Amino acid sequence: MAEQALARSAGAPLVAGNQVALLFDAAANFAAWLAAIQQAKTVIQVEMYLFANDDFGRQLRALLCDKAKAGVQVFLLYDWLGCWREHYRGFFKPLLQAGAQIRVWQAPGLGRGLRLLGRDHRKLIIVDGEVAFIGGLCASSRWNDWRDTGLRLSGPLLSDALAAFADSWAQCGAPLQLPPLPAPQNCGDIAARLIATTPATANLMRLDLLIAGFARERLWLTDAYFMGTSAYLAALQNAARDGVDVRLLVPRASDIGWIATVSRTQYRPLLDAGVRVFEWDGPMVHAKTAVADDRWARIGSTNLNLSSWLANREIDLAIEDAGVAAAMAQRFLVDLDNATEIVLGGQRRRPVPARQRERLERLPLRQQAVASAAAAARQAARIGEVLDSAVRGTRDVDDSEASAFLSIGLVLLLLAIAISVFPYLAALPLTVLLLLAAASVLLRAWQLYHRRWHKKQHPPAETDRH
Repeated sequence: MAEQALARSAGAPLVAGNQVALLFDAAANFAAWLAAIQQAKTVIQVEMYLFANDDFGRQLRALLCDKAKAGVQVFLLYDWLGCWREHYRGFFKPLLQAGAQIRVWQAPGLGRGLRLLGRDHRKLIIVDGEVAFIGGLCASSRWNDWRDTGLRLSGPLLSDALAAFADSWAQCGAPLQLPPLPAPQNCGDIAARLIATTPATANLMRLDLLIAGFARERLWLTDAYFMGTSAYLAALQNAARDGVDVRLLVPRASDIGWIATVSRTQYRPLLDAGVRVFEWDGPMVHAKTAVADDRWARIGSTNLNLSSWLANREIDLAIEDAGVAAAMAQRFLVDLDNATEIVLGGQRRRPVPARQRERLERLPLRQQAVASAAAAARQAARIGEVLDSAVRGTRDVDDSEASAFLSIGLVLLLLAIAISVFPYLAALPLTVLLLLAAASVLLRAWQLYHRRWHKKQHPPAETDRH
């Protein structure tokens, strides 16, 4: 039943026979990217949210140009919002001149309007249909100072990765035309799911909720932009109250400061329930990972917030393998050595100690059955509470969140004062947005009228009936 629930929630089957290599931080990830691309013989596919005009961005662009000139087919899909400076400053022109095919995700235009929601937030590189790289790292030198996690994947799941890229490519134009590629073969013993989410599917959100409900021993999360929904907060709280060791590692100094401020407003209810919260002491932790018990791990581009869960195109690998889970758990503990734990003021370092779970093997057979039934009942109750809180979930705001709310309130107050003194600050952006919307709608109307006129002038030929 658990396997069926996971498959339906993720929208992806469990596929065996894969090989996964964990890559921690930029040094390992970037070196692996460059090595694989350098050896490419047929085709390179890159789907990247951010591709920067800096040292590493230019190095990767130069290598892709060289491969394109050497006859390798290069397909690059980048997100307009993530690369808007590079988009308008001609950063990608050398790739076009070298023969690469390039598309941009949701660039604004008269026919499309200004669409800022629903970004292509994936970080995916596929080489020759044989190896793929997935994770949280973008093509930029700024990751050299950040803590992030990626992986190298080979095996049957490459078919799903190719399909995910082809779907994104087709959303921006004509379908993808690839040269014949060999079918991916079994090359390892790792079972995993490739979860390529699209706007409004919520596949990974449902999976994250289920994992929070199924976890029995531990659930360790690392997230760059944590803004959990009431349903997800309830799932973490219920797991912690049931004795699961729930830990959350988030950045202290975020590259998007207001998100870190909002994240802190969610600490108190988690701490009250026994969730342990840690803030990274370095410049930025950008990883999006999870480890549950001794056999499940997730690595990819999805953050624990509504934007990633419901609006963006994301890609993650959910791995069911004891070895990978152990390696991820070990790295999480290493990361905690460079983090500061957040505790409730005036209380001990662990606000709500998790009770020790009895070992079933030490109990008589009758007591084993009773304990197992009780554990199953608790897990069922947690899952039920998660589903209930998704419909109607509320929580109290505590006094420890005053500073975060003060910061948000002051920003809103300053904006209100600025707009009252200079009304054009509000009127001008609104006018521009309305003009763009009007132009987009009028252009669409003209296109529809032109299509209707063309059909009248060139009616389809009648076919003979026999």
